[in-house]
Amino acid sequence: MGQQPTPTSLTGVAPLGRHMSNEPLKSRRNTWMALSLVALLVFVLALGGFALLRLRSNVQTAEMNIGELSSNLASGPLDILVIGSDTRSGSNSAYGDAEDAGARSDVMMLVQVSQDRSTVNVISFPRDLMVSIPKCTDPETGEIYEATDDTQINESLGRGGPGCTVATISNLTGVAIDHFMLVDFNAVKALSTVVGGVQVCVTEPIDDTYSGLKLPAGTSTVEGEQALAFLRSRHGFGDGSDTARIQAQQSFLASLLRKVQSEGTLSNPRMLLSIAEAITQNATVDKELTNLGNLVSIGSIFATVDLGKVVFATVPNEPYAYDENKLQLSAEAQTFFSKLQNDQSLVDSETPTPSETTPETSSAAALSYDLGVSVTDATGEQGVADELVSALEEAGFTNVTTAQAQDTYTASEIYYPYGYESEAQAIADLFGITNLIPSDQYAGVAVILGSDVAKDGSSSASSTEIAGGASGQTADQVTCQQSFGY
Repeated sequence: MGQQPTPTSLTGVAPLGRHMSNEPLKSRRNTWMALSLVALLVFVLALGGFALLRLRSNVQTAEMNIGELSSNLASGPLDILVIGSDTRSGSNSAYGDAEDAGARSDVMMLVQVSQDRSTVNVISFPRDLMVSIPKCTDPETGEIYEATDDTQINESLGRGGPGCTVATISNLTGVAIDHFMLVDFNAVKALSTVVGGVQVCVTEPIDDTYSGLKLPAGTSTVEGEQALAFLRSRHGFGDGSDTARIQAQQSFLASLLRKVQSEGTLSNPRMLLSIAEAITQNATVDKELTNLGNLVSIGSIFATVDLGKVVFATVPNEPYAYDENKLQLSAEAQTFFSKLQNDQSLVDSETPTPSETTPETSSAAALSYDLGVSVTDATGEQGVADELVSALEEAGFTNVTTAQAQDTYTASEIYYPYGYESEAQAIADLFGITNLIPSDQYAGVAVILGSDVAKDGSSSASSTEIAGGASGQTADQVTCQQSFGY
């Protein structure tokens, strides 16, 4: 595939291009959590010279290119690899045994911004994914790590630093990567606190002794240690796999991005400085990512991008042929990577709106339903509940009551008594609500309307089809994570 033009920044400064960095990896290797878009948002730095110098002094740098790269990599979009590691050394020793502090990338997200800056793909790579790791050279010691096949992708970070992970994912995807960022546990805690917490949703109460996550069913706001626990928890979500945890992380990041856009955080210099401090004190980046023009360009993209065009997706995978506890790329991965190589959104097509759902199923469920339906309006707007009540009555649910909530919810939720899942699902299908939560606290089906429900009664939480059949969501979708009380 031929080379595309090098992308230019939005502000007219130097292009954000591929480069070589000669600055050595400094002593502190930051750890774990890849905050993806969040980490990028901090760089809208209209903060003045003093603040800029202070922020730049916080950031550590590492070499970008230390691994052997394929000669046929697609360029054009802006590609930034956000990495974290599971090291427990230093200030992160509270989260594990510091004796096991070898750096492995625990979270890897490739953030691809289209060349016209209108769409963003955020691709997650499970840490147990088996791949080929290229030959890499440690920039500090000169030690050479020979190329290996059938190796867990998270081992790449320990082969000389983040530059080896960059090379591994570049070769895997066929995409040239412009920049990388590595952040740690403390960034998660500080950032979630600075923004006043992030709203998350789970279908069942969680008491995960491994991560320390404790949440009731439904919507909660998490910050600090609980935000970190939400992102670290592997046993509380879905089937307890890394892919289930990735889905929870994607939901968290989408919620955070919605919050900072809706509350004008990116136009508030004081708040922006606090966010920048939270990230840069716990970050290692490539040298060019500390350039003011580059930072402003990246930040401006995420301040204005259409949330419906920000796609979070997990690379298509399947159980590894030789160990079902590990993963390998599925056949669909090539279709997925082709989208990235050709600067295309991962969303295949428009999803039918909830209003296009046929009413027959809802009517049939209503005929067999002998309990009431309560509708609580937590949208923060007037008149939304009235539209839904009318639709429910037309579908045959005649015993409907309404209430106005004092607090505003982001995610719409439906609670239902055990044994009434089909009736709850019929109501959910009517409005495109995806968050269904069994509960013995309600005598009938209870609908909590969040701000994701439009005035026409449709929810933005409806499913999105992603290239290659990959799992994921867009940033405007409000999702509730399948969970269990571990």
